[in-house]
Amino acid sequence: MRPSDADLKAALKGHASRVNRYIDGKLTDDQFRPIRLGYGLYYQLDHTSHMQRIKLPAGVMTAEQVDVLADIADDYGRGVIHVTTRQDVQIHWVGLDEVIPMYERLHAVGITTRGACADTVRNVTGCFHAGFLPGEPFDVTPYVFAAHEYFLFHPLNLTLPRKFKISFTSCAYDCVQAPINDIAYFPHQRDGKLGFAVHAGGGLGSQPFLARPVLDFIPVEDTLIVAEAIVRLQHRLGERKNRKRARMKYVFQRMGEEKFIAEVQRLIAAVDKEQGAALRAELREIVDSYKVNQPAHPGSPMSQTNDKDFAHWARTNTFEQKQPGYYGATVQLPLGDVTSAQFRALGQLSRDRGAGEMRAANDQNLMIPWIPGTLLAQVYRKLCEIGLGAADALHITDVVSCPGADYCSLAVSRSMGMAEAIHDSLVKHNGHIEEIGVFRIRISGCPNSCGQHHVGDIGLTGLSLKGDDGQDHPHYSMLVGARVGEDGATIGKRVSGRFPVDEVPKVITALAEHYRTQRQPGEQFADFVGRVGSDRLTEVARKAASIVR
Repeated sequence: MRPSDADLKAALKGHASRVNRYIDGKLTDDQFRPIRLGYGLYYQLDHTSHMQRIKLPAGVMTAEQVDVLADIADDYGRGVIHVTTRQDVQIHWVGLDEVIPMYERLHAVGITTRGACADTVRNVTGCFHAGFLPGEPFDVTPYVFAAHEYFLFHPLNLTLPRKFKISFTSCAYDCVQAPINDIAYFPHQRDGKLGFAVHAGGGLGSQPFLARPVLDFIPVEDTLIVAEAIVRLQHRLGERKNRKRARMKYVFQRMGEEKFIAEVQRLIAAVDKEQGAALRAELREIVDSYKVNQPAHPGSPMSQTNDKDFAHWARTNTFEQKQPGYYGATVQLPLGDVTSAQFRALGQLSRDRGAGEMRAANDQNLMIPWIPGTLLAQVYRKLCEIGLGAADALHITDVVSCPGADYCSLAVSRSMGMAEAIHDSLVKHNGHIEEIGVFRIRISGCPNSCGQHHVGDIGLTGLSLKGDDGQDHPHYSMLVGARVGEDGATIGKRVSGRFPVDEVPKVITALAEHYRTQRQPGEQFADFVGRVGSDRLTEVARKAASIVR
């Protein structure tokens, strides 16, 4: 059932009581752990302060919500906000006595952190182009919100075997990396009817597995019925004793494709019989109540200019919306970080030049839609004023990274530092960033794949190896040529060798140059890897590195 404001307030009141019991010493650390994780609160490395993860379905934020998030970052998080690879935002250095006032302020503007971690349905992701991109079958954003709201208080949600991820893609680029999710919805129109192809069973970690097709086409009104059926399957059959094998991908592998699909279809029929009418009505209510913000200014064509820097930014950081005269502008965030002052300025920019809306992207950037073409130059100048006017968003220098050893106790390498080093090397030694085109480097500080390295054009994984001095030294292994999307998704292919941290930027720069000079016209990197082979790229990588293990 769709949660009401009273439901959310009551849940928050109960959570506040449990937090206070822990502060008063009436709950142990082990008892409190699932409580804090259920609301997205993690211990940081020092185990005295916390990182708060905040859910943003489809990454959507109103300007009012942006203001509150900026204020919260100022008051509780040292003035920094981090955008994640699942369209959440995170705030670090939060004190436990501050979390309930923080939650109350978020609740006041329609944001909840319930289910941001733990064995729950996590933040539901959606393409940041959705609703704007020419050629899309329809806007999937309302269906993202429907799935988000449906599972917030779902009776199975807090007792799943493991985390559960749902995505709705919209564009050919598949910016939500749909195949790595437990459920992936791909929009289609068939005979004039809106619907989804459904894939299931995806997940990364140390044993990556891409979602497989399970339903060729369902009408949009059955979106929640299908989600309910697949979640029931995972709740019943997911591994309960070994968390390392508790994701739904292992259920799929254990059952096999044929039996898995048959069980999904059986459960869909059962759910439809039990509550199909109610779920269709709930979905219809949420979709019908979804409102698109109206832009502040009428649409207009992009102005011609002699400003080469603006022209470069406009080519790489904007796209023309299907609404004539309007553009979406991607704001590139270094390593996903933005100060509260910058964040607040972006919210105001969305009010003044857009429609009072901003979206977080899985690529750790932000996007402001509804900008008239004649105002793009003003937006660019404002972005430059606040230090966020970098061009080449989503290109090879726009590296995605997990927090790494700077924040995470599991990481064995400083993945954010590596991302900076790769960026600097590419800028210094390769003057053809735009020519290379859209190209994603993804870095994970450990095999858990929080940086989604398995599905990058180049993916790096941190590991530790003993040197001749007997000490542990950070290295990286490398994958190349992954592909996402509805058809032909693949995990990256292994480049042989493990590279010390100092060698990696040189290797990446050499691979980029080899791709630039040797590719065929219009050839994407995944196709290039398929044609030349990973063995050839291993040769290029080893030649560039002075040390390989």
